[in-house]
Amino acid sequence: MIKNLLALFLLISSVASVCATPVVLWQSDSPEGVSVNWGGGPTISAEQCADFTGGGKIEVGVASCNSGAFLLLTKGDWVSGDLCPGVSLDDLTMPATVTFSLTPAQAESAKELGFIPFGTGYNISRISYVPSETEVDPDAIWFGSEDCRSDWKNIDLSAPFFADAKAGDKLVFVTSDRGPEVIMQPIIGNWGGIVLNSVNNPELFTTEGDLISITLTDEWAEKLKEKGFVLQAYGAVINEMRLGPPGGGDAT
Repeated sequence: MIKNLLALFLLISSVASVCATPVVLWQSDSPEGVSVNWGGGPTISAEQCADFTGGGKIEVGVASCNSGAFLLLTKGDWVSGDLCPGVSLDDLTMPATVTFSLTPAQAESAKELGFIPFGTGYNISRISYVPSETEVDPDAIWFGSEDCRSDWKNIDLSAPFFADAKAGDKLVFVTSDRGPEVIMQPIIGNWGGIVLNSVNNPELFTTEGDLISITLTDEWAEKLKEKGFVLQAYGAVINEMRLGPPGGGDAT
């Protein structure tokens, strides 16, 4: 009997942690939402972000959007760059919820500066925070779940994410649900930059379990800091990207 009760308690605790209740940070008075068109949306203060942690998620309810609509979260001081990479809204069915998963560094930035939804061509109705018990590596520069198992997908990170990059650092891609053919194609220096491909340049990639990594050269580190990065991937789910010193990304 005690064993059964313990199992039930653990199950309930597990479900509760997975299905964390969103905390509403802002909500529109109108179901049509508030228009955002390069002027910025409602400001979420640092105090409202006091409980943010890596692995938590910011959810933005989008009531409607125009063709070419683009949503990103900028840091609350307007001058320190983006909090999270932007999202194109063209392929979403309205109304929609856009989720931004936070790395530890992004959570700390929000706690210090707050954030503001930014971009063009959409109306937002709600901004919420979903707590998480997920542990995210401190070297993570992107955290989420991009399913590239059957289609090529892109993850685009701007230059500020690589402000501390230097030669010898490892850029690590954490994967799961890998199929028989996995292709990683980082573009160093964003679109038009140096294209590396795990099929054409296998000697540049190291695979250890679910981790695939490349080691930065001086040229690559400078291009990342100047122009950012795009990962094109196929054949796996991408869960995290890390940038850290040699050996720092060797264990999950």
